[in-house]
Amino acid sequence: MIALQAGKVDNPHVQAFFENLLPEGELRVYLSEQRKASTLFSLLLEVAGDTAGGFVMLPHGQRPQAPRYQQTSWQALAATIKNKSAGAIQIQGENTRISLAGAQDKASIAIFDGQTPLLPQGSAPSTHILKPDIRRLAKVRESAANETLIMRTAALCGLNTAKVFYEPLTKACVVERFDRQTLADGTLGRLIQYDFCQIAGLGSERKYEKEGGPGAARCAQIIRQYSSAPALDLQAFAQWIFFNLFVGNNDSHAKNLSIYQRPGEGVRLTPFYDMMCTRIYTGLSREFAFSIGGELQPGKIGKAQLQGLAEQISMQPKYLQSLALALANKLPAAIDQALQDLQAMLSHGGKTFTSKLALDLKSHAKKAAQRISA
Repeated sequence: MIALQAGKVDNPHVQAFFENLLPEGELRVYLSEQRKASTLFSLLLEVAGDTAGGFVMLPHGQRPQAPRYQQTSWQALAATIKNKSAGAIQIQGENTRISLAGAQDKASIAIFDGQTPLLPQGSAPSTHILKPDIRRLAKVRESAANETLIMRTAALCGLNTAKVFYEPLTKACVVERFDRQTLADGTLGRLIQYDFCQIAGLGSERKYEKEGGPGAARCAQIIRQYSSAPALDLQAFAQWIFFNLFVGNNDSHAKNLSIYQRPGEGVRLTPFYDMMCTRIYTGLSREFAFSIGGELQPGKIGKAQLQGLAEQISMQPKYLQSLALALANKLPAAIDQALQDLQAMLSHGGKTFTSKLALDLKSHAKKAAQRISA
């Protein structure tokens, strides 16, 4: 536990570490106005509790209490977020402490019996993250089904990916937290985790390479510097880049990469998370989050850009090409299986959307693989 004392902290890495723990965008603005906290550390003192990774942050003089959870149901959660953001699940009292990083609407919940949701109280550790459909972007629909389909496809392709399931009442993608572990005494423990913006000493406003954030070369450097198994994690990183390229996830920025430490396993890349097809939605960026061999336009990334990527991350072009094509060969069957597993839980509109999405994914991936192998 870190006690936040009054005073000015100038170290950019300290600033970046704490800033990247807070929500982004509209939820951060709402929390700032609600709690009358206009600076980073004043907002942390007001709301930060169960953060990503192994840190619990409470006001000076307070100590973590024994974990407490409030019973709820999927029906109750669905009613709460029907006309509100998912943050409304946790913004229901003066002592609420919420610290889920990122721009997407989400809420912390706990599931211990495999089916019943609970609401963590105070700084009690959560086990899952509830991510309902994005509603603040008019042209983005069925985002939870989209994310569930892409995450399950990644797992079926062999990528180390956070476990997810689709919850139909809340219309949410529910993500199992990988920065939690069950301890020998049955209690829930936290694992230390850092995203790549935290490691690079950059705030969340610089998570994209074109805005000064870590690019492929810097991310590979971070892996080599910190990973206990750099060869395996660099391979996984390259597969992550190709998978995002194939499925049209143009929002695959540096905050969507993290390292953590599991007991007895050293420091490794975490399972991958926050993957969905963004190219399917008009109005979202058509540029890839990373420059691949100097190119940001996915449709222009081919064999020459793959060779440029090989130079960026100091890997052999032929090896990268073999990784990319092996992944491309797995994708069609993985997409079909993920679609089959998901559709039984979707509405008619959700089934129609994901069926069209699956066809688009296979077509887009085939063309991308052809450019790389040309």
